Amino acid sequence: MTFWPAFAAGATLLASTQALAETRDEAMCELHVWPASAMTSVRQRASESNRMAGVIPEMIRQTQKQIAEIADAQAATRLAESAAPDPLSTARQTEVLNALPRAELFGGSSYRIVVHGEPLESRVIRSVKTRYSGSTAPCYAELVLVDVVYSREYTRGRNLKTLFRYRQFDEAAAPHYSFGTWTQTKLELFSLDPLRSDDPALNELASALRSNVVQFFQYLERGQQPTATTKGKSE
Repeated sequence: MTFWPAFAAGATLLASTQALAETRDEAMCELHVWPASAMTSVRQRASESNRMAGVIPEMIRQTQKQIAEIADAQAATRLAESAAPDPLSTARQTEVLNALPRAELFGGSSYRIVVHGEPLESRVIRSVKTRYSGSTAPCYAELVLVDVVYSREYTRGRNLKTLFRYRQFDEAAAPHYSFGTWTQTKLELFSLDPLRSDDPALNELASALRSNVVQFFQYLERGQQPTATTKGKSE
């Protein structure tokens, strides 16, 4: 008994399957993702939520502002001298984005994800109307993390906020669909004032960024722009 005909048929089938897979890969959509620059911070003070007019309220606001600015400067100094002076750097954001399960991103497995290592300049984000990359894929989309912000709010506590900009292209030069919004995730561990940037806190910060990305794609799929808050979890 000879097995050569069956072997040849199997080899032909395998080659055809591989060729089909390669064809599908070539036709696969591309989602290009850019991280933001290093995380910034913002504080909403109690005085900012009380806009009563008058000399006394204004004096109180100015005093609280000065106290808060001193505290912010001290916190920045402590962070710069700590073991993690840049807790959510562009490089760290890139690691988080590369580790995201493709199924959690828009389009799922039909998109090939390309994460870029450097942020786009704000001038480019504002002014360039064509594709940010040199890709010529006929099915192409872009996601830009415009800002990543550690926010301390008088009424809502500590949160990680991310501003996203999404554009989807066909073969035309300009995008046929654009969408942008903020998302935010509550932080329980990471803090700048008082400073807490140990490993559990840093892991929570990375988890919060992942949560923000997933939230964004949920909003994108619904075509809505709410700002939601979820509780982040440490890795």
